[in-house]
Amino acid sequence: MTVERVGGALEERERAASDHRGDRAAHRSDRAVLAWGRWYTRDLPEDVAADRLAELESDVFEERAAAGGAPTVGRSIVGRAIRGVPADLAWRVARLRGVSLTAPRGTFPLALPALAHVATALLVAWGVLIVVRVGAGMLDGSWAGAWDLVAAAVVGLGLALIGSALTLVPEARWLGALWLAVASYVLLRFGMYALIATSTTLDAVYTSALSETILINRVMSAAGVLFFVSMSAWWLPSAKALWAARPERVHRSPALDPEGTIA
Repeated sequence: MTVERVGGALEERERAASDHRGDRAAHRSDRAVLAWGRWYTRDLPEDVAADRLAELESDVFEERAAAGGAPTVGRSIVGRAIRGVPADLAWRVARLRGVSLTAPRGTFPLALPALAHVATALLVAWGVLIVVRVGAGMLDGSWAGAWDLVAAAVVGLGLALIGSALTLVPEARWLGALWLAVASYVLLRFGMYALIATSTTLDAVYTSALSETILINRVMSAAGVLFFVSMSAWWLPSAKALWAARPERVHRSPALDPEGTIA
């Protein structure tokens, strides 16, 4: 094989590898944009979300076709999606408002999911605060609490993170709310005691008002559990697999001779 042939084969292989890397980058950018579209169309009626995603896929396809395979088209698509985030969010708010205005009286399709997401964010922030304070106390040697409080803080924060992730998936929101119900009990019931163990000021308040602190702790724990269990019940119809129709059992009696038998 001549040197020219070897050089040509190497160049062809490099071009093929470059094209392959470009295709993978293109697929990543397209998937990222479509994932963003699926995220901000959640909680919307299926037909509205499907139409929006179809428009998004069409825009991505047209931009890629117009670029003619240029290597920078992926960055252009992602940049265009980033610039369009405010418009996408405004579109989502407008559609949610339309859904809330046309909802039956006595229902809250916009307020309740928004309140659930706010409560989830507050619960995760509470868990992070507890874990950070406990971790700092253990590092500087000032931690005087029990080890089960440390375990409760870590496990509660883990449950809250899993539940918050599940609530972002429409089909699993009800399950995520159940995870958050358990996390709220663990973090609110035992997290407060873990926080008290990290601060002499909170410990003094707890000692001076023991019964009131215990009452507040139990009321907040019960309220958190009831709230997320209620949200699970609110979101439960979205899990259509739970309500799949089961084939009914047919009981058939023996066939009778319409003419009967005469001895």
